[in-house]
Amino acid sequence: MKPSLPALRAFETAARLGSFRAASEALSVTPTAISHHIRGLEDQLGTQLFVRSGRDVTLTEDGKRLAVAAAQAFGILDEAVRTLHRRTRKVVRLAAGPIFTARWLMPRISDFWASYSDIELEVLPTFEPGTSARENLDIVIRWDRMAEAAGDAVKLLELSPVAIASKSFLAAHGPIENPKDLLDLPLLHQRNHWGWLDWFSAMNVPVDDRLRGSIFQDANALLRGAAEGQGIVIGWLPLIDQDLAEGRVVRLFDEDIPPTHGYFVEVRGNDPVRREVQQVVGWLVN
Repeated sequence: MKPSLPALRAFETAARLGSFRAASEALSVTPTAISHHIRGLEDQLGTQLFVRSGRDVTLTEDGKRLAVAAAQAFGILDEAVRTLHRRTRKVVRLAAGPIFTARWLMPRISDFWASYSDIELEVLPTFEPGTSARENLDIVIRWDRMAEAAGDAVKLLELSPVAIASKSFLAAHGPIENPKDLLDLPLLHQRNHWGWLDWFSAMNVPVDDRLRGSIFQDANALLRGAAEGQGIVIGWLPLIDQDLAEGRVVRLFDEDIPPTHGYFVEVRGNDPVRREVQQVVGWLVN
């Protein structure tokens, strides 16, 4: 007799999450049911799949081999089901960074609804859009340096860097008259140091030592830190236009730096691209 699908699903979930209890919560069944499924599977296969130590479980070598095969099989099955489901519902899944989602996409979402009310747009805000193989995405919005973008990338938005801080920060640390003065002040970074390095290069300020300061993935957190006087950050025009207009932060200089970063559109999936995906891409770009 072949193992049942519920038993294999229970095993795959427990193997992936590393816990019978976590698997029971994910599948909305009791831990006893998970344990029963896995013991029955072990009896059918004639091998031990987990080593149990109290509440902790670890995969045996046979368990590891079966876990890889089960993950691949359920991945194929889940993808097929999601594809069929999306085709009937006209769902388009889009992944983008939190600041793009909040500052660019959300203010325009009513316009999208008015233009394409038959398309259900599912937006996944993530710090690294498109990096997970299990995300099942149609469209990825990437944030990248202009110099490093792929040659076939579809550019959606160009971003120019400006140095910003709160008025209270400037009152405490000012006056700031020269860009090189920032090297001795608290700097906050997004994802890595490249934003500030590009800014200093554009302002003809040599950076001899490694830049210091905390690094954050979420640009929204950086902007809040700047508004609360925690340091100086690189703000990206036009994403911070509203912050400047409402006085939450101010520009330190009147720099006019050509765009150094941008957002780029990437379409996922196999050809032919679904019509609703093409419509969303067209709306984004236009």
